[in-house]
Amino acid sequence: MNTPVPGTAQEILCPYCLEVISYDEQQLFVRNDKELFEELRLDRRTSPLTLADTLHSAYQRCGNSGGGQAHYIPVPYLTNGSPLTVAMVGDSATGKTHLLTQMIAEIADGGLKRYGVQMQSVNPRDHQTFMTERVERLRSGTMLEHTRSAGEFAPFVDALLLTRAGGVTRPVAFFDLAGEDLRRTDALTRFMVGVDALIFVVDPLRALPMPYLDALRGQLGHTRGGDPAFQTVLDRLPRGGGQYLGVAAAVVVNKSDLVRFEPPVDRWLGEPPPPEREMAERFRMESQDAYAFLRCHTGQAWVSPFDSVLRCTLHFASATGSHDHEGRFPHGTRPLRVLEPLISVLAMCGLLDDGTEDGPAAVGL
Repeated sequence: MNTPVPGTAQEILCPYCLEVISYDEQQLFVRNDKELFEELRLDRRTSPLTLADTLHSAYQRCGNSGGGQAHYIPVPYLTNGSPLTVAMVGDSATGKTHLLTQMIAEIADGGLKRYGVQMQSVNPRDHQTFMTERVERLRSGTMLEHTRSAGEFAPFVDALLLTRAGGVTRPVAFFDLAGEDLRRTDALTRFMVGVDALIFVVDPLRALPMPYLDALRGQLGHTRGGDPAFQTVLDRLPRGGGQYLGVAAAVVVNKSDLVRFEPPVDRWLGEPPPPEREMAERFRMESQDAYAFLRCHTGQAWVSPFDSVLRCTLHFASATGSHDHEGRFPHGTRPLRVLEPLISVLAMCGLLDDGTEDGPAAVGL
């Protein structure tokens, strides 16, 4: 982690209010045992190692809170390159939380090392809470609760420092809002205007007409139809005068285990992660198959992100590998291809790039 040097702080957008913010050691806080923020005063007489360790766990209060809800940003988010924000998009019960949890779990297990990317937490305490309350709970076979509705600001659920070969480090923050919140158009979802990448989650129970899904649909009370969160989010994003949105995006047919015997799902669920130099071509092939699959079986609404976003890929994945039984996964979870959609958006945002003509720079085109 970089230790801030006076006079060298960069200006970035606050991930919550979208106002400009830069590192300011006069606005630093730490959390106490009761999870309350307490002011932090730095002692410059301490050693550089001690100072760096203190700042790694510190937060900065955004000075643009005004009369609204105070919000705090981890210091490493402000001092380690240009941040990247990734938001999950989908209605309630589509599996967004499970999918994001398994993505971060695979990164923590070294899933990006094959692409020359190292991981460190932005804030050790927040990351450990995420690993304990989400990753370990899901891996033990317990279904995670639905995402709760947020307050005035939508906090990111976890943030990581990703460093690729050559030493370039960028913070990556992940947002996971409740489906009902994503349909709102007030200040809560304002952060979407500045988001860098979107992962749209398609639920087969809502999207696909296969008769053998009807029993489970009825059991869960699901009906077929479009996802209102998709269009609300797409309508919220600025187009900048062009035909397409400039964000990076991936569309994921989650819970693909439910249709694992349907072609081409049967092929892709068994595919290993793509080598870096084959990434663009592999994702292009999967996107073609997934687009054709969705257009064949569903309405136009489910592929609207691909038709609206300039750089977009489509994927098959399953966060758990099976459906839960009364809130439990009796045989544990077996995530299938959960990291590929994130690899795709990281490549589109420049975090994965081997510099070759056919390399990750071509992903999503």
